[in-house]
Amino acid sequence: MTTELETIRDLYRHKGRARRLYLRKIWGLPVKERYKDRGATFPSLVDIYLHILDDHRFWFIQGYRGERFQDYPLGIRMSRGAAERATREVEQLTDEVLDELRVDDLDRKILPLGDKYPITIRGMLFQLNMGELQHQGELNALFWQMDEAAPFLGYRLWRFRRPRSP
Repeated sequence: MTTELETIRDLYRHKGRARRLYLRKIWGLPVKERYKDRGATFPSLVDIYLHILDDHRFWFIQGYRGERFQDYPLGIRMSRGAAERATREVEQLTDEVLDELRVDDLDRKILPLGDKYPITIRGMLFQLNMGELQHQGELNALFWQMDEAAPFLGYRLWRFRRPRSP
């Protein structure tokens, strides 16, 4: 039987794969479209994508590890190569944190630096997932407004079509 922690790890592997589809889609657009202020939660498609990465960095570095990190500045003109490196760094950070977690850790409370409200690690992982889903939905809506197809990688299809590890 799959444990809750194994399901969470699996979900985060899926999120990493889906995030790469968004990276390819955004950096496949003309520069003008990529950086245009669209009046969303963050101005441009790139800003929204980098915020998704910053959320992971905030929760895993500042929340979980208790260390400070630097947000990506709004409006940064990041190359595709730099975005791919930043994405790999977040994937590595996510894997490190999830690999060291044990089932009992999910109920452990943390207090992110600069925050006054403690949260369980389970709550942190759910909050991070919900935030990413919100911003992916926002990106989808912006792609549709541009008459562009939004990336799609449903969990069910991903989960059951990928090769099983022994």
